[in-house]
Amino acid sequence: MKLPLKPSYIAAVVLALGTIAWIFSGDLEQAKRHYGVTTADPADPAAAPAAGAANADRAEKALAMVRVRHMEATDRVREITVTGRTEVILDAEITAETTGRIVEIAATKGAWLNKGDVILKLAMDDRAARLREAEARVTFERIGFDAAKKLTKKGFQSEVKLAQEESELEQAKAELAAIKLDVERTTVRAPIAGYLETLPVSVGDYLKSGDKIVVLINPDPIRVVAQVSERDVSNLKQGDTAIARTVQGQVFTGAIRYVAQRADEATRTFRVDAWLENPDHALRDGQTMEVQFRAGQEKAHMLSAAVLTLNDAGEIGVKYVDDTNHVRFSKVRIIAHTPDGIWLGGLPDRVTLITVGQEFVTEGQLVQPVDEGSLTPGKDAPAS
Repeated sequence: MKLPLKPSYIAAVVLALGTIAWIFSGDLEQAKRHYGVTTADPADPAAAPAAGAANADRAEKALAMVRVRHMEATDRVREITVTGRTEVILDAEITAETTGRIVEIAATKGAWLNKGDVILKLAMDDRAARLREAEARVTFERIGFDAAKKLTKKGFQSEVKLAQEESELEQAKAELAAIKLDVERTTVRAPIAGYLETLPVSVGDYLKSGDKIVVLINPDPIRVVAQVSERDVSNLKQGDTAIARTVQGQVFTGAIRYVAQRADEATRTFRVDAWLENPDHALRDGQTMEVQFRAGQEKAHMLSAAVLTLNDAGEIGVKYVDDTNHVRFSKVRIIAHTPDGIWLGGLPDRVTLITVGQEFVTEGQLVQPVDEGSLTPGKDAPAS
């Protein structure tokens, strides 16, 4: 048996349904406003532009924001830094030019000798006697030649006899010159100024012509030899500045004197020689040095190392924004490291570089660039 509904129950149900409808009506409008959906009247001509502007504003807000810096390349001296070693340029290996026993050594190993200083002396043996004999023969032959000239002039002697006397005189002169030279060679002198690097002989040793006696080296100027890669050697030429630094921090300057035209078969690098001024003889033969060659100028940008990134191929470079606000990648070449940052080559002369957020955007992506100069302290930076 159905019980009749009381009017008060019916009124309560109607009131509850109306309340629910009103609540959902409010949430829907709020959601529409949140997502930018409008319910403008299609007949209202002002409604369509307003909706388009709202959609464009929403699309702009959806783009990834990146911080950028507008940069222009500056001229920088091209620097090529390699490791090298020193080699003496002026050296002399002295050998005996005559035979004899050493009777005196006038220099000590490691001493500095001026050109012409005596190093050692050999015994004269019979050279003095042979010298006097040669001098006497020259005197005799000269007298015979003078007499032959007078007789020939008066017609008492033939021209043939005169020529023979002249030949014998010249032969005597040659023998005298030879013995004088042999006597002179018994005293061994320094052919250049330098340090007496080796002295492997002592008094009493017997020398034969051709025996090695000593080595002299002069370290001023001195040569530093480096191997340069085929990528960099084309930038170097004779006369370019070279700055060399020892492991102790001493700095020496000079210029390139030689650039090889043929690569080393093992390393595929090219030999480059630079001559360094070394007036105090602080550099020694065979020292290891860091050599910096300065070869003209090139366009470069100085940046923080934090801007460097890798592309999918594993190449090092940076990301920048083009004129249409699309992300681009450019390979770079690190020119130099300094306390203030790194110098990079390979970028366009003018570039809008992404300084923050480069790791969160991809090449070709449309982004919203924010000039880092327009940011005010305290505001949030673009996503990074």
